[in-house]
Amino acid sequence: MATQAGDQAEKPLILVVDDENGPRESLKIILSPNYRVVTAEDGISALTIFKRQNPELVISDVRMPGMSGISLLRKIKAIDPEATVILITGYASIQTAQEALRADAFDYINKPYDVKEIQAVVTKALTRVRERHNQHRLLHQLQAWNRDLQEQIGQLDQKATVADLSAELIHDLNNPMTVLQGYISLLEDSLDSNGPEGSSNQMEEFMGIVKTQVERCVALTRNFLDFARQASGKWEKSNVNELIQDTMFVLRVRMMKQSVECSFQPDPDIPDSWFMPTAMQQSLYNLVANAIDAVCDRPDKGAIRIATRIIEHETKKQSAAEFIQIIIEDNGAGIPEDKLKQIFTPFFTTKEKGKGTGLGLSICQRVAEEHQGELLVHSQSGKGTCFTLNFPLLLEAPER
Repeated sequence: MATQAGDQAEKPLILVVDDENGPRESLKIILSPNYRVVTAEDGISALTIFKRQNPELVISDVRMPGMSGISLLRKIKAIDPEATVILITGYASIQTAQEALRADAFDYINKPYDVKEIQAVVTKALTRVRERHNQHRLLHQLQAWNRDLQEQIGQLDQKATVADLSAELIHDLNNPMTVLQGYISLLEDSLDSNGPEGSSNQMEEFMGIVKTQVERCVALTRNFLDFARQASGKWEKSNVNELIQDTMFVLRVRMMKQSVECSFQPDPDIPDSWFMPTAMQQSLYNLVANAIDAVCDRPDKGAIRIATRIIEHETKKQSAAEFIQIIIEDNGAGIPEDKLKQIFTPFFTTKEKGKGTGLGLSICQRVAEEHQGELLVHSQSGKGTCFTLNFPLLLEAPER
């Protein structure tokens, strides 16, 4: 019995309003198998029920004594502008239909109606109600995530005391914030339009990306707070190919807008290994974002290629061993030879004023060094640039 009551409570609630008992009970019988149905015999009692029970849908006759269906519709809309109301009448006229549409009725049905017709209209109306509820839920989530993000940033402002920490933080937070900006814009477009069925799935996808980027912002602020306390980053066992795919995914809107093609050639044999995922993804984001900037001004299509592989390698700080190698190359204008030696210098940038902080590549180099690796660059003016990130393949957790 408790389960039946629970199932019944989950069904949408529909308010049926008609001054005649026959049509009123007829609709209740048709709708009751799939919905909870309450009835009212006039506009005044209908308004009382609407205020008290907040039904998902109202179905009302147009011609009723005292308060017409059109008047009831207007009063309901004054209480809740997003309320969904279907009007039914046996005295159809163009003028009445126009009045109903001007008052924002969801639909206008003539008596006698076909059972399948009324069921189809009710299903369509409740689908719109669910989509609106979903939109509001998603917006509330977005607002909550934004509040959390602002709290984290405020905490960082209070605690960060390292000299150039604020500049680095601004640079690193700018990347996920740019992604947030793009997807929030897409969300606003979806929420402002009455898109086709299935648009909720797309909004769910966009909100998932927004959530991921907010969490990334939070992770970045925590990383910088750890740095301010002279603590090392968090090492985890993860998969570098998945990290690159995530980076490409969050940048896809930017690449689509700038008509940039990006291909990924992963080595499927690379196992999960130990590294600092948040720092590594920030480094990858910086390198891919720089590549997008480098190719977006090409007269033809800009192209970026990303590849991974395992190599035998050694560096000044690391003896010969298996390394993971990540290659990111573009067909942009390249970096002039006289500037190539300076690109890892903090605050040095080849971009126009206001378009870069000059911190991205220095952060990437530092991340490589923290992993006992290296970041190399090869560039030819007019042909493009290739960055190669090498770091040890660690199957066991590193010693702290």
